[in-house]
Amino acid sequence: MNFSWQRITESAPLAPLFRRVNTRLLKGVFLGATALTALFIANDAGARVLKVHKHGRFRTLAHRFLAIPLPEAGIPPLSQEYVPTDGTRYELRLTRSNDDQSIDVVYRIGDVYIPQALDSLNAFLRDSHNGTVASYDPRTFDVLHTILAEVNHSGDAVNILSGFRSQETNDMLRAEGGTNAALHSQHIVAKALDIRVPGVSASNLRDAALSLHAGGVGYYPASQFVHIDVGPVRQWAYAPRAIHRRGMRRHSRTWNKRAT
Repeated sequence: MNFSWQRITESAPLAPLFRRVNTRLLKGVFLGATALTALFIANDAGARVLKVHKHGRFRTLAHRFLAIPLPEAGIPPLSQEYVPTDGTRYELRLTRSNDDQSIDVVYRIGDVYIPQALDSLNAFLRDSHNGTVASYDPRTFDVLHTILAEVNHSGDAVNILSGFRSQETNDMLRAEGGTNAALHSQHIVAKALDIRVPGVSASNLRDAALSLHAGGVGYYPASQFVHIDVGPVRQWAYAPRAIHRRGMRRHSRTWNKRAT
């Protein structure tokens, strides 16, 4: 059949209707129905199906969910001198901005932690105020190593702002009030690090750390560093009042406000 808008509107039975109704609206409905009919017919005849292309941003967001898994906790070696020869090598490069010292060490091979390397890391992460050395939970180094892989900076140097803190130092920092030192800080039990990675924003470090669900993650946007620890899983943000007035307050309200 040959349908046309003019033939329908001029037909005797429908003419009074079109004199009373907005003919422009009805014409739109008619043309829309005609287009849908043509679409279904073409589809049934094997017409080409249009493809929906994902936006680049969606692909990027999807990639972020492909998290690099945190390795299982390692084991002590069979002896103090034993060093395995096979397995993945876990290397860390750390620097300290306050004294320009650095360390580059393979602390784990496969499932075995290297005692000598852990001793070197413990000494490097000593209390910067009184020189006290503590034995770090090596799981802290696994978390740091995995975060670097998450942000595609494996092997790059990590700037350590704070490592181990003795109880004496932590009490002093709390008394001075210049830092956000917590009463029961994970730094005191050698399970925490405050870090920066050159070329990586603090927000990206935070997101990588949060994806592991391996402990505490603190975000310090004003100073552009991140706190990580292997204590209870929790998160928080900290910023001076000036930044809160510019809008950070709405973010920190959604997080558990705890110090490092």
